[in-house]
Amino acid sequence: MSPSAQRLIRYGALAVVAVVLVAGAVLYLFDRPTADTIAASEPATRQARPAASANTDDDLQTPSEAATDRAMRLVGEGRRLADDGKFDEAKAKLDQAEKVVPGLSETADTRRRIAEMATPEGQFALQVARARNAIGSDDDAAAEKALAEAERLKPQAPELAELRQAMQAAQQKETKRSGHVAELLGNMREAIARKDIAGADRAFNEAARLDILDPALDKARVELAHAHEAAREKN
Repeated sequence: MSPSAQRLIRYGALAVVAVVLVAGAVLYLFDRPTADTIAASEPATRQARPAASANTDDDLQTPSEAATDRAMRLVGEGRRLADDGKFDEAKAKLDQAEKVVPGLSETADTRRRIAEMATPEGQFALQVARARNAIGSDDDAAAEKALAEAERLKPQAPELAELRQAMQAAQQKETKRSGHVAELLGNMREAIARKDIAGADRAFNEAARLDILDPALDKARVELAHAHEAAREKN
């Protein structure tokens, strides 16, 4: 190969290498992050870090399930004490609940309720509600006690006359029901005397349907059991 040809080949190789180097430099310049890009990304990074720590603080301040349950039990006890008119004890329970879980909405609601109940008007409403519930449950003693307390607070209240009438009507109904139960238990005993165990069962079951809580049923149940036992021994 002539010297001139060799020089051409050498110059051509050098030219190729130069082109590759220039292309690499261009790519490096375009791919390199600019100062503006770095500056723009840094505030976002700095803002993200405090947010993470804030979430951690919130998690630490959230009361545990056990603490919340205990506070709710204390609030419930406070409500029951307030319903019984024991307002100082009820407030003490709420103070305990506040220490366990501060700022609980149920605690604040119960405080407002107790404040209303502690007024004469609130006490009257409470006694009226107790009397009405006792009349509905045929608890004459509890109804009379609540009515007496309500009359002390507001002697001329129209609700009291209505409750007295309702109480008398309930007593008359109870007397009638007790009489019917006694009549059916008499039929049961007559059936036992006739050795009619099936008829005795029917009379007893009907009496129980009228008033399962009637004390007269206890004695009758024993008598009926003895009648069944005697019938089995005879057979």
